[in-house]
Amino acid sequence: MISDTMTQVCLEVPSQTLRLVLDLVKTLGGRRIEQCGGQEAVHVVPPLPEAERAGRLLRGARLRAGLTQSQLAEKIGVPQSHISEYEKNKRNIPPAKAEELAAVLGTVAGHFQRRDSA
Repeated sequence: MISDTMTQVCLEVPSQTLRLVLDLVKTLGGRRIEQCGGQEAVHVVPPLPEAERAGRLLRGARLRAGLTQSQLAEKIGVPQSHISEYEKNKRNIPPAKAEELAAVLGTVAGHFQRRDSA
């Protein structure tokens, strides 16, 4: 069932980029749900709430890198409890630590920074 906050679409993309597109949709909160006229169908849901975004992106990047919270904490010079609090969005990630996390995890610091909504 599709609610008012979700949109179902059929996408046509080059076969070599399908995995990248599906990964991006999943990162943004969508999911693959079925075939759509012989093509991949993707169910799009709203993006992550800002309050959850940084922590969820951090956890995902850490897991993709195959690191434990302790290993990541050691690499950026913070206690393991800070990584746990970052991932649970109980502690904001300072800009300098966001840069270090990005370097270790092979991404960009902006993923770990809260965007002001103004």
